[in-house]
Amino acid sequence: MSIYINNESFVLYAYDDNIDSFEDREENLSMECQNLNINNNNLLSGAHQIETNEPHINDTALRMMQKMGYKKGSGLGKSEQGITKNLDVRYQLGKKGLGSKLRNIEDVMEKWNFSLEDVAVKEELHWLINNHILDCTEEEMITWIKEGQPINDVKSECRFCDQEILHNVIDAKNIFDEMDNQELCQARAKSNPFETIRSVFFMNRAALKMANIDAATDFMFTDIDENEQKYPIYFADVCAGPGGFSEYILWRKQWYFKGFGLTLKDINDFKLNESTCASGATFQALYGKDGDGNVCSPENILDFKAKVLHESDQQGVHFMMSDGGFSVEGKENFQEILSKHIYICQCLVALEIVRSHGHFVTKLFDVFTPFSVGLLFLIYKCFEKVSIFKPNSSRPANSERYFICSNLKRDSFYEKVKKFLWLIVNRLWQIKDNKDVDILEIVPLNLLKEDQCFYSYIVKCNENLALKQTVALRKLAMFCRNPTLIEFRQDELRKKCLELWKIPDKPKTTPSPISAHELINSTIEKIEIISVQPRKVDNIKTFNTLISDIEEWYYFPLYSSQKTNNCNFYTGTNGKVYRFQKGKWIKIKNIQLCNGTVVYAEFVNEKCVTRVNGNKRSENTRYSLHIIDGLRLGERNLADLTFSQRRELLENYCKSVNKESQPQTIRIRMKIMDHLNNITSNCLICQSKDGGTYSNLPLLGYNSLSETFSVNSLLLLKVNSSQFFQCAFVLRVAIFITNNDENNENGLLLEDIISEIKRKT
Repeated sequence: MSIYINNESFVLYAYDDNIDSFEDREENLSMECQNLNINNNNLLSGAHQIETNEPHINDTALRMMQKMGYKKGSGLGKSEQGITKNLDVRYQLGKKGLGSKLRNIEDVMEKWNFSLEDVAVKEELHWLINNHILDCTEEEMITWIKEGQPINDVKSECRFCDQEILHNVIDAKNIFDEMDNQELCQARAKSNPFETIRSVFFMNRAALKMANIDAATDFMFTDIDENEQKYPIYFADVCAGPGGFSEYILWRKQWYFKGFGLTLKDINDFKLNESTCASGATFQALYGKDGDGNVCSPENILDFKAKVLHESDQQGVHFMMSDGGFSVEGKENFQEILSKHIYICQCLVALEIVRSHGHFVTKLFDVFTPFSVGLLFLIYKCFEKVSIFKPNSSRPANSERYFICSNLKRDSFYEKVKKFLWLIVNRLWQIKDNKDVDILEIVPLNLLKEDQCFYSYIVKCNENLALKQTVALRKLAMFCRNPTLIEFRQDELRKKCLELWKIPDKPKTTPSPISAHELINSTIEKIEIISVQPRKVDNIKTFNTLISDIEEWYYFPLYSSQKTNNCNFYTGTNGKVYRFQKGKWIKIKNIQLCNGTVVYAEFVNEKCVTRVNGNKRSENTRYSLHIIDGLRLGERNLADLTFSQRRELLENYCKSVNKESQPQTIRIRMKIMDHLNNITSNCLICQSKDGGTYSNLPLLGYNSLSETFSVNSLLLLKVNSSQFFQCAFVLRVAIFITNNDENNENGLLLEDIISEIKRKT
């Protein structure tokens, strides 16, 4: 089962897919530690004292002593007989007794040498290019799988790292056996050069990790739309509750990007609705067939794949992010071994849903075992290039690093790898409760070594990261031992990192609420326009008077009747949706629009026929919002755009905000339309057997066979290249359709409308 940890501080809890969720609670403790003046800026001179070996003397106290006759270098007293040597002050360790000694910490140096660390604002990201094709059959790959007794001694895993380096990092982790959570939080808050970056205005630190990774790859993820012809850009966020990764993406790209999430449900769930900087209206959380969000379940993977492909026009997502990890409480040095199941499942999901030339980034911990290295080898062979990267935003004392994969190659070998990973995932799921057997290898060691570029890259990454982690662990231990130590570079590094990552340095604040009336008022000059009713046509004479040039008009089939007008303005503000109805703004439930949205739409009751269990059919109804036109989409004002420009943006917007796999929500789609002169030959309206009229809709639903709605009227809009929203809206025309054999004052027969248009053309 996917239970997750806060391994960064080596205090372990079964909490969440994303360790940052618990880290946020630790940050509160760190803040309390700072309030105790442990991390006071006045100690900055003390930081210099550490490097110069000069004692730090309080200037105020020195002046007071000089007024009483004290001379530098002499002792106190009438005859200057007092001691002149510095006193050796012993600090109390947390809540432990005075004079308490810790076996694993006493041997660490009293003073820290800051030059031991390699601290750079812009990290070096080294790509491993995939230039060689691996020639093997599916049958050969099956023979690669090696099972055996689970590994219980990580110190023996020296095939991909120097033995001494590996043992040093393991021993460094053991330093914390005697340290409690508060002591570690205090030391970490002061020792990590990048600690004060924190989460800025995002929900948690995970958002800053993704911002860091994005910037290090030249914004490979958020600038992916530069070469795309249309929106939305699709992404997936797996094992990442409460959603810091997605929050960063949606903050930067807004409704132009649409996300799908798979994470553990309930307390570990996504919480994008709590974000103060991004809208969750374009993010859809899914939980798989089992309904629990466990990525290790094969059934959940298949269900997630099917729904993501369905909503992305069978193309898949442009990129996927994953950030999962298992609880390793009491087994810190076995984190990699215990995490193998989630490693491979996240990779399999990526191969199933990432489109050709798409990207993938996933969290790893240590990569010392043949299983982990073999998995990275297979994924590396499916992409054009990969990189193992430790961002500055990831605390230096932990084992965390990220595997970044660029440009998926959907070739024949990719298909083989996908099938191969399915075999392993199903087997791991089968033996998940068996403590006596495990999969130890999935690629032979000799094959890994034959690819010298890959093998050397893995070894070099392992050793470099292990060396840096060892230094960071020893530094953290030293800061636990000596409370006067301080990392004096934190403020400067924070400023420079945020500038490099293009993140504003501002605190998390709750946005000022804005009413629907205020939103409309800030969008158009004359707010009274929204109350203008359409001109009504109930006879051919009026039709000919209002509709002179057929070429300039579009028609929209409407569900609205003479008794019920379902066409209204809708706004999204403060995370809620409002409808302008009878001069008032009414809050609407079960619908999501991005904040800042202003659209003119019709509320429709659709009839849907879906396939259930093979050939069995099921009929049901689905409430839907059909968007006709729009004034504003988030921060994008549409009022001064042409109808065709507005239409294109609105179509993209509908794809972003519609959550088709959540049937309890109101679906959102564009209203179907056509040129009015096409009503004579290619009409969007059909006649039913009982004499009624209806329209067939483009299929949106998962396993849908047909989606229709009853047509009771037509809306006509006069549109040309020079007409903006205001003009088109004021000139709109409503025609009510009757089913009677003869015309009457209540409406027109559809046949009469078609005949008149034929005559005009």
